[in-house]
This record gives sequence, C-alpha cells and structure tokens, in this order.
Amino acid sequence: MITQPKFAVLHVVDQGRAVEFFAGTLGFEVLTDAPCGDGDRWIEVRPPGARTYLVLAAGDPELAARIRERRGPMSTVWFDSDDLDATFAELSAKGVSFPVEPQAAPWDPGGTTRWAQFADPEGNLYGISAQD
Repeated sequence: MITQPKFAVLHVVDQGRAVEFFAGTLGFEVLTDAPCGDGDRWIEVRPPGARTYLVLAAGDPELAARIRERRGPMSTVWFDSDDLDATFAELSAKGVSFPVEPQAAPWDPGGTTRWAQFADPEGNLYGISAQD
C-alpha cells in the first residue's frame, strides 16, 4: 500500500541559488547535499519536521524555459502553512515576492481555506494555503 509521497523533484537552473532560497530564506532543512556527477549535486531539502522532501535537481536552462513556456510559471508543488499571515509577513520581510497575497481561496465554498502564491529566484510560483 502506498502511504505518502517521499519526495518531489524540482528542476532548477542554479542549484546553489536554489539551496540558498529554500534553506537560507525559507528555512528548510538540508537533508543531503552530495556530488552527483558532472558537477551537479543531489540536494534534498524539507520544511522542518516534514516527512516529504524536495530534490533540487540540476536542470537544463533551455529545457526549463520551454517547460515554463508551455506550463506557465506555476510549479507543481504546493505548500501548507500553520499560519498564512505570519508566514507571509516573515517571508515578505526576507524579500520573497508574493504575486498573490493571502486571500480567501476561491475554490473553497466553505470559506475556511486561505491561500497565497510566492516566487522563487528563478521565477517559479508556488501555492501556499492554510485552514482558518
């Protein structure tokens, strides 16, 4: 039986910049940062206490541009927050861009979910939400 996702892979153009953003700015833990052939690294990061982690895999800049052109800037990763307003305030103070500031989630007819959207240094957008 499948119990949960183990990790999600994010293809990043600049692994060093990605580690600085996820670990330095967002406060994620670096689980692994090891050489992985041809100058690339195998990097695993996760929010403190989370079981699922992200692999920051080296991606080809040209391929990343083509994917973004077809998919748009929204990544396939979405985060939970225990306090969306506090997270927004903390990350905004650290210079994280929020194209969508915290607001009611239009997809929740019960009105208990709020969401926001933030950007990483490569221009990828991530959703973040919390239950009120």
